[in-house]
Amino acid sequence: MNPQGDTWPWTDPEIMRRIAMHRGQPSEPARPAPVEPPPDRAADDLPGWIGSYRPLRRIRSGPLAETFIARRDGAARDELTAVKRIHPNLHHVVEARALFAHEGRLLELLQHPSVIRGVDLAPAAQHGYFATEFVRGHALPALVRRSEQLGFRMPLRHVIAIVASIAEALDHAHGATDDTGAPLHVVHGDVSPANITVADDGRVMLTDFGAAHSRLRAPQPRAQPNLGPVAYMSPEQSRGEAIDRRSDVYALGVVLWELSTWSRLYRRLAPEQVIARVAIGAVPLPSQVRADIPAELEDVTMIALQPAAHRRFSSAGELARTLRRLGGKADPRGLDAWIRRMFHP
Repeated sequence: MNPQGDTWPWTDPEIMRRIAMHRGQPSEPARPAPVEPPPDRAADDLPGWIGSYRPLRRIRSGPLAETFIARRDGAARDELTAVKRIHPNLHHVVEARALFAHEGRLLELLQHPSVIRGVDLAPAAQHGYFATEFVRGHALPALVRRSEQLGFRMPLRHVIAIVASIAEALDHAHGATDDTGAPLHVVHGDVSPANITVADDGRVMLTDFGAAHSRLRAPQPRAQPNLGPVAYMSPEQSRGEAIDRRSDVYALGVVLWELSTWSRLYRRLAPEQVIARVAIGAVPLPSQVRADIPAELEDVTMIALQPAAHRRFSSAGELARTLRRLGGKADPRGLDAWIRRMFHP
């Protein structure tokens, strides 16, 4: 079954083999549960200026840095940017500054329509802030909350399009090179709904490379705690093992599972309970939560969520191509129209 009515073209023998493996594996039952994303952090006092940018509103605050909607000095009223700065109390911590500067350097090297675009990255290393484009849109948790308020599930064609776009962005990042053409071996490390934004015009953007690993980042002298939510860790990441691009594939598989079932994968569990379940790959079949989910979409989801990295899609690009085949032809009722329906009914 295809959400667009097209024939499902399973033509890749390797993917067929992985489908056969996952269908032969036992899975545990799960109870349906509505998605309950965490609430946004409330805005509080704003700094006066960050370099030549005047913050207008705080839109996010994480363990390392905070992000503001801002206007550059002398810019027109409607010319807005997003400015991210390291927390002032971490500004003189060498490891924190290096991590923050690493994100700025990565954004210089990544150029993809679904990766947030840097517009003023030079101050990252020295001054502890940088500016990116301001995307007028909504982070994925806000879309989920709004659609729940109106009593709508996200159509599966939009679920597939969103996840495929992020998979393409990840594939670009994973294959990125430095100025000499040497591979960077980038791993985003924090793929989660909070780091996926859908613009009002339907573009899907991957944001926040603050937890990313790459060859540009010096090895850490001690273990660094994960900066992202534990529910989106891969099993190997939860065990503190080395991670590669297939860890991001797993995290995106969790996003796909949750969007397609309209449920949280690990709901009402303490972080240590989530980590224990992630470490052993305890993932129920989507059809145990949503009976009408297409078998083909379930296949894709469960391959991405295989506990052993070598059994997953070998790359985010492979996942993206598979989802694009499943999604079929472009839908004339696009994602941008659905966004307008959600926020301007």
